[in-house]
Amino acid sequence: MIRGSHRNSFREKGTHSPGSGRRIQRTVGSGNTVMTSSKDSTLSTGARDVSRLRVAVVGIRGIPAKFGGSETAAEEIGWRMAAAGDHVCVYCRRHNSANLEGDFRGMHRIVLPSINTFQLDTMSHSFLASLHILRTNSADVIHFHGVGNGLVLPLFLLSEKRLIVTIDGPDWERPKWGRLARYALRLGAWLAVHFADALIIDNHPARQLFAERYGVDSEYIPYGADIDKPTAKDFLAQLGLQPNSYILFVGALVPDKGPDLLLDAFASVNTDLPLVIVGDSPFFPRYRAELKRKASDDSRVMMLGYVYGDRYRQLLASAYAYVHPLRSDGTSPALLQAMAYGNCVIVNSVPEALSAVGDAALAYRRNDSNDLAAKLQQVIDQPDMAQRLREKAVERVREEYSWERVTEDHRLLFSDVLQGRIARNTRFRLRGGRQ
Repeated sequence: MIRGSHRNSFREKGTHSPGSGRRIQRTVGSGNTVMTSSKDSTLSTGARDVSRLRVAVVGIRGIPAKFGGSETAAEEIGWRMAAAGDHVCVYCRRHNSANLEGDFRGMHRIVLPSINTFQLDTMSHSFLASLHILRTNSADVIHFHGVGNGLVLPLFLLSEKRLIVTIDGPDWERPKWGRLARYALRLGAWLAVHFADALIIDNHPARQLFAERYGVDSEYIPYGADIDKPTAKDFLAQLGLQPNSYILFVGALVPDKGPDLLLDAFASVNTDLPLVIVGDSPFFPRYRAELKRKASDDSRVMMLGYVYGDRYRQLLASAYAYVHPLRSDGTSPALLQAMAYGNCVIVNSVPEALSAVGDAALAYRRNDSNDLAAKLQQVIDQPDMAQRLREKAVERVREEYSWERVTEDHRLLFSDVLQGRIARNTRFRLRGGRQ
């Protein structure tokens, strides 16, 4: 089956070169690229119509997005789908939800409990959400975020629901997981391959891995970002920060996000610029305590904890440089948003990050804090280089990471799966794709 609807997909096992896929513009009539209209009974997306959809989102902590990349993606895609007339139901975890069920930005929230531990939070909630969907028929397409959710897919074996799983890479390789959790994640990947109607993977290296290990096709749909920068600076003033005069990190304070690498590197950088660390975690108390100890030894380091909304956007839009030291990664929304706001970006040389940034960032040797320190010193000492990287970053986001385009691709995939253009049990093999 030849499909020109989504971003580049594998034709067959092992034939794709990561990063080589190009998008096909969806055009009608005069040849202009189109998006959906919320006023039509049937929504036109590119060369064909997409009927209104009923989609459930499972596997995230909830909305509003205050927790991580998957939540940001769910909110940004979900409200745009709702505005286009789709019914979007987001399953939220009770311990992450300040209020109970209700609509948010046009999406319906269903709040369910979970076992609030590091190992069981996601899976217990996804299990209850799956049972709720089967009992209430709240959606036709279920979009799971995270490879571990493959463990609940057999619940839908006898149903007519269509199952999509978004995967950001081999989660079992992340340092935060123990042996049992890594086994469960590997099993989740196997079940996702065999029970889902389609896989979405947000980066080419992970798509290559799944093609080679499992012989499966997948859809490449990355996260998105907003180009328009906020103009307010009041939160910076409250913190005593000047625009374009601090280094920024955003992420959970867990080992696979690499804040320890950054703190070790920054200690040897010759600069008066402060290092601002945004994020926290309810887990890994000893690790977080060690991070705070290191930060307390350097008066230039500011640890802000969680920062959301306009304050978060102000910080991201006004940094001199943004550091992305993650040891394991998919396509991070925070990284893409930092690029969209014109940051000079420095990344760890993990394949997923390198694929995301292209030539629009400066990479240091993988997990090497000494080389990270050297790269930080380089961009601080060479403002002209930093400015060139900022310009490249904005251009790359304009070309690759529009939320409107990301939403369009999701709607097309959901429609294809729902209408049988992708058939269960033959869904991954030898599908043509975008060139």
